[in-house]
Amino acid sequence: MKLFKSNIERMQLLLPLMVWLLIFTLPLLLGDFENGVNWLHISKIWKEYLILFLIFLTNRFFLMPEFFFKNKRTEYFIAIVILIAAFGFLLYWLEANEAPEKMMDLPPHGHGRPLGTANEPQGPPPRMNRGPIELIPPYVNITIMSILMIGFDSGLMFFSKWMKSQQNQLKAEKESVENKMAFLQNQVSPHFFMNTLNNIHALIDIDQEEAKESVIKLSQMMDYMLYESQSSDISLKQEVEFINSYVDLMKLRYTDDVDIKINVSSALPAVKIPPLLTISFIENAFKYGISYEKPSFIHINIDVSKTDFNFLIRNSINSIPEKKKNSGIGISNAKNRLDLLFSDKHQLIISNKNAIFEVKLNFPL
Repeated sequence: MKLFKSNIERMQLLLPLMVWLLIFTLPLLLGDFENGVNWLHISKIWKEYLILFLIFLTNRFFLMPEFFFKNKRTEYFIAIVILIAAFGFLLYWLEANEAPEKMMDLPPHGHGRPLGTANEPQGPPPRMNRGPIELIPPYVNITIMSILMIGFDSGLMFFSKWMKSQQNQLKAEKESVENKMAFLQNQVSPHFFMNTLNNIHALIDIDQEEAKESVIKLSQMMDYMLYESQSSDISLKQEVEFINSYVDLMKLRYTDDVDIKINVSSALPAVKIPPLLTISFIENAFKYGISYEKPSFIHINIDVSKTDFNFLIRNSINSIPEKKKNSGIGISNAKNRLDLLFSDKHQLIISNKNAIFEVKLNFPL
């Protein structure tokens, strides 16, 4: 983005510079100088271009910043008309008051004539070559060129400012997305730790050794949650290890009557993915899919190819009070994160049929 912004600023500077170099060079390139360079004529053209250049500087560094870009459009156009009229009048006045070009030197009338030529009729005095005939008066020419030049330069400045505005807007939107991502991701952590600590609390009375091992495993998971997962992406291997550790920790709470299975692709590609995208769905399955009164199951399948991440979780549905069904924020956060990260490039299908809750997630790697 910084490179793009610098390119815009460079274009805004270099393009007018190249145009002005071309304008001042054209009289030297296109003139007819068979008998030498007519510097008198060129200097006259350069004088007109200098006035045009002053109009350009006034428009670029004063009128556009002080009027046009401050939404004083009416004042801007009035100032432009006054500016062009003033410089056009100045050029007209200079042309009108400029001393006429000297005629070829002639002797005073009646003096210096050769003898015997006193009564000979005198022809018209010879005229000096004044250069190309000007079909358009200079002040009209400068008015037309001023309008064209101001239109070009104002359009260039407006385009550059619009592009900067677009870049700033994209930057603000990106920062907003990053802030939302951080907020949603941080919401996952308290929810996760609350459930896990409850599991360890229940395990202490059953098997203290297992509880100690669970605390160690939880500390490793906390390290992942607090440090590793704060990155925008994490290695797929680390994410899968975290999921396996979480499932192993959750298994400790339940008897063998609960069918808990996790199947992961044997060969994981060395790619990075956003962290904690699936943990909310897994938490939800353990929270609402386990029953102590009837057979329950949670089946997790993670299939990863070189181009796609496929996640499938199916669980039995436990009877839950209606109030609790809408109390969790995990799945809602997961949906928001997926929308922010992948827009319409991912596929999330959640279904509830035949007492089975199922979540299918696919996103590109």
